[in-house]
Amino acid sequence: MPLTRYLDGGAHILPADDSLIRFAMTNGERVIGIDVPIPVLRQHFGAGADVAPLDLFARNQAAIEAAASRAYDRTETPNDLLDMGPEDFDTGPAPARL
Repeated sequence: MPLTRYLDGGAHILPADDSLIRFAMTNGERVIGIDVPIPVLRQHFGAGADVAPLDLFARNQAAIEAAASRAYDRTETPNDLLDMGPEDFDTGPAPARL
């Protein structure tokens, strides 16, 4: 079941681990928390350290959400938390957006 954007929450950097961005999506029944490592986003989208992590997320949100939806379809998430990694973005060349 594909995920869609969850409108009642925004992306944020986890206080307990400042190398992760957490955002939420929904499968229509439940809210799914999604953690994506900031270094993975920088590598995939070609951004340097001068781009703030949440700006990088916002600029590429649609592509990140699409990757999360694909990962959700092939990964079990019994605790409603999806941990993304580099393999979740390996669907071809990265878009040239910063």
